[in-house]
Amino acid sequence: MGMEREISMMVRKLRRDDVDACEAIVRALPDWFGIEDGIAEAREYLETQEGFVVEDENRLLGFLTCDSEFPESIEITWMAVAPDAHRRGVGRMLVETLVRTARVRGCDLMLVKTLAEAHPSPEYATTREFYRAMGFRRLTVLPELWDPANPCLLMVRPLA
Repeated sequence: MGMEREISMMVRKLRRDDVDACEAIVRALPDWFGIEDGIAEAREYLETQEGFVVEDENRLLGFLTCDSEFPESIEITWMAVAPDAHRRGVGRMLVETLVRTARVRGCDLMLVKTLAEAHPSPEYATTREFYRAMGFRRLTVLPELWDPANPCLLMVRPLA
């Protein structure tokens, strides 16, 4: 094994010409996003919502989309990081960028929906750990939002 090269990553706003590369990241994560309806939803959000991407030398490593139903809150609607970029700070960069953006806009609360603990997925256990490390706390389980086999956990992070 050789030495890993240092990665110089940067965050920028999501552009419509990023959609195919972002969808490719989603498709590279079948343990998280293996349902075709979900992949289609991700693409729709990428095409219609604002967000951010992390890139390294013109390769996208991850993305986040967001939406704001109310001025005081903002929601992470989709986030995915390329498998070979996991645990390298990509997700943290995306969330921290959104936190700064949300604070400038006057948002007090950030939310994210993920798979609840009742589901045995080890991948989503890791996802929940990531969000906890980023300051999110569990608010409630919405067992019927997606479907009973995929109970939704709503997590929130105060921004004040």
